[in-house]
Amino acid sequence: MTDLTDPAAAVVGRPRERGAMRVVRRLADSRTLTLAVLVAVLAIVMSVVYPNNFPTAANLRAVLLNLAPVGILVCGMMLLMIGGSFDLSVGSTLALAGVWAGVVVGVWDWPAWTGIVVGLAVGAAAGLVNGLIVTRLGINALIATLGTLTIYRSLTYVTAGTGVTPIGDDFAAYGRAADPFFRIQSPFWVMLAIVLIGAWMVSRTRFFRQFYFVGGNARAAQLSGIRVNRMILIGFVITGVLAGLAGIMGAARLNSAVVNAGVGIELKVITATVLGGASLKGGEGTLIGGFLGVLFIALIENAMIINAVGVFWQGMVVGLVLLFAVSLDRFKSNGRA
Repeated sequence: MTDLTDPAAAVVGRPRERGAMRVVRRLADSRTLTLAVLVAVLAIVMSVVYPNNFPTAANLRAVLLNLAPVGILVCGMMLLMIGGSFDLSVGSTLALAGVWAGVVVGVWDWPAWTGIVVGLAVGAAAGLVNGLIVTRLGINALIATLGTLTIYRSLTYVTAGTGVTPIGDDFAAYGRAADPFFRIQSPFWVMLAIVLIGAWMVSRTRFFRQFYFVGGNARAAQLSGIRVNRMILIGFVITGVLAGLAGIMGAARLNSAVVNAGVGIELKVITATVLGGASLKGGEGTLIGGFLGVLFIALIENAMIINAVGVFWQGMVVGLVLLFAVSLDRFKSNGRA
């Protein structure tokens, strides 16, 4: 007899799920909850297995500081993927913005604050170009941003050659300032502010919630009065600005504008975004989930560093995590079907 008190059995024709399957299904349906559990378990296991390496204040500060640029980029990528698009050029935009900030301050001897303004403007311009190519020319985002990835990287080398080192102490202060309590440098706090403010805006404001409608069904969104192309264009510009900010903070922390900064970072960003709940079909995801995805990958990389695992193996593990995230998305879609 069907148990009418079981919500899983209330649907006609659907068998009652066993306890283990019900837990798996619930975790798959709530990616944020899944990641929170995985991050907590991983942190506990690493604290037990590596008591002299992982839970130290210095190591935890390093983990949080190193995830900052990826965390900033994930906020923009999550917004784009919610809207049904993505940007492969974020790493090249990061490098281009950081180099231009270094040039105007370290070479042209402009004030330090102008480096921030110029870097953000470069990022916004790069995002605007991406958005116009996708929305006005109708070129697929994969092809468009794959092309601009190469173009922006080439412009970075043309602009600064081998880079700018040092940029200047006044500029470096923006990336090296640390809070008096935890002594974590400013890139992490900038990232955390962007995640929290962005999460509130995406979940609570009417304007940003339009990205869910655009990603869920662009045609229906268009018919309901949402200017789809404008929203996608805005998403690309925001992503470019955030990539520029990540490049500026990285250059300031190192006091050096490196031309190969951000190489391969797009894989980490997309992996963390999908792991954080973004669907490849659009219309899903949260910025908090994206941040948890970044934290999960950072913990895995830290465990590999502690065990002296080679950098090439680390890339393989990130790729496997991406496949795992996509599999979760497929499992969730099949469950709905």
